[in-house]
Amino acid sequence: MIAAPSNSLTHVRLGERHEKIIADLEAIFLEEGFRKRTINDLSMRLKCSKRTLYEIAPSKQELALLVMERWLERIRHLGWVGALEFDDPVKRIGAYLSPGVSESRQASRQFMEDVQTFRPALALLEAHQRERTNILREILDDGIRRGRFRGFHSQLVAEVFLAAVGRINEIAVLQAPQISLSEAFAELFQLILHGIVEHPAP
Repeated sequence: MIAAPSNSLTHVRLGERHEKIIADLEAIFLEEGFRKRTINDLSMRLKCSKRTLYEIAPSKQELALLVMERWLERIRHLGWVGALEFDDPVKRIGAYLSPGVSESRQASRQFMEDVQTFRPALALLEAHQRERTNILREILDDGIRRGRFRGFHSQLVAEVFLAAVGRINEIAVLQAPQISLSEAFAELFQLILHGIVEHPAP
């Protein structure tokens, strides 16, 4: 059984209006980044008062962290739910990794640069990736036991995966091949999947 993803400390009970604002903030932050945005700018664009934004979080930085954590938590939850739909480890690992691609399509280079230069945001991302990697290892262990994956050391594969994801998050790595974050994740996931699946002998 795959362990359920951890809940974050950002699960504050908010009203429907606040939830809508958070969803709109996510779209803005992922597309444009958050470091150069101001509370005044955001309140005008969202057509809400600054007080409303401060009801969600006490500062722009805390607002960005809350939005980011909810985005990451959604990826973890979707991956967990997707993995539970399949018994076959090959399909399970594909379903588990898929939300990392689909939910990152709107993440711009500016957003990733802001994350890299704001230590609390980077810490959230690193913790998210560690948790995703731990569950990946569980799926790998199950697939190896059942003969669906090659007999690699699952911890090593998981660590290589984590290191590769960390490199992909660096802006310079994405700039050279002119590839988006989600495209880079998709190629990495395919690389891992095709490398570990045990193909039957002809």
